[in-house]
Amino acid sequence: LPYKARYLSMLLDMEAPPESSICIGCGKDGVFRCTECVYRPIFCIDCCLDAHKLSPFHCIQRWTGTFFEDYSLCLVHHVF
Repeated sequence: LPYKARYLSMLLDMEAPPESSICIGCGKDGVFRCTECVYRPIFCIDCCLDAHKLSPFHCIQRWTGTFFEDYSLCLVHHVF
């Protein structure tokens, strides 16, 4: 593959810790990201819920301090 190094770098960048943990919606501390929204924005829980009112089945992840873990909006009663 001629672009193997570039693809690998991009994949690793997607799993790296966020450069900024500031929520794009309100400026508070953010620990959630959506893997399906463009640019994988960082959200606080309130802005994440608000942004996903019409997209409740998007894949959400939560930053644990060392890695992103899968997180369900069902856990905060957003999807029943």
